[in-house]
Amino acid sequence: MVTAPTLAWRMPCPIWQALTPLRWIVALVAILLSSSCLLGQSGGTPMLPPVASPITTDDTGLPDSPSASGARSQSFAAALGEAAKTIGSDELYFVKWPFKASSIKWDILFLGATGVLIANDESVLHQVPASWHDTSIAASNAALGATAATAGGIFLTGLITDNDHAKQTGIRAAETAIDSVIIYGAAKAIFARQRPLTGEGEGKFFSGNWTNGSFPSGHAMFTWAIASTVAHQYHSPWLAIAMYGLATTVSTTRVTSRQHFPADVFVGSVIGYGMGAYVAHKHSSAKPPTHSTGLVKRVPEALLEHVTIGVQ
Repeated sequence: MVTAPTLAWRMPCPIWQALTPLRWIVALVAILLSSSCLLGQSGGTPMLPPVASPITTDDTGLPDSPSASGARSQSFAAALGEAAKTIGSDELYFVKWPFKASSIKWDILFLGATGVLIANDESVLHQVPASWHDTSIAASNAALGATAATAGGIFLTGLITDNDHAKQTGIRAAETAIDSVIIYGAAKAIFARQRPLTGEGEGKFFSGNWTNGSFPSGHAMFTWAIASTVAHQYHSPWLAIAMYGLATTVSTTRVTSRQHFPADVFVGSVIGYGMGAYVAHKHSSAKPPTHSTGLVKRVPEALLEHVTIGVQ
């Protein structure tokens, strides 16, 4: 008897399982930067496309006059140059900070806590049931995505309502995200720690696994960096609880999924939080949020301010 061939069907994996933490950050930065490129260099005025001039039969044009496309290209290049300068300044600060005299006591506490966690990493991880792994991976990716989406949503709301504070929050979140990607990539390459499910599961450092190192946790660093930036920009206890709740979820589930050791998550969380706080506070000349006019613009703006009570 000849049986009809059967087709195997696989349930598509959830989107949050298909995206890596770096892709979440790239998506956030792409949204914020592509939108911010529409803003002018002064006062946050949107840069509108040039209005086409009426067609005439006069051949006496002005060949030496600057083109609108050339001006936009120069403006975009200048914006990229300023962004690179800002990121470079941030990275220089982060590298120098641990060596300041005022940072010694924090260095001792940080290194001491990290050392204790490293000594107990393997024993703690062995207590995690294998049945938690898949659920924890999905939860950590979803929480990271929600954090990035919140920052992007605040920025887009600022564009719609012409709220400078919301726009600046989104731009600073993108800045912190880029800063964290650089620090994370460098640390991963330097320490080259084995992941929990690699080798004997001992988490050896300098093992040559620099392309997929476990130390520190990228999920934890990225989430805490964005959450810290947003929470420090908006002095709302409810928003802070939501953002830090998502970050805590990521930190916890990266351990219960056996993707990272506790020390990896601790270091990533602390560094991410500190980076977000620095970027949020370094702009001392930030202006208070402006209010747009018109009913259509005021409605979403009012919703944003209702969520973020006590904007300063």
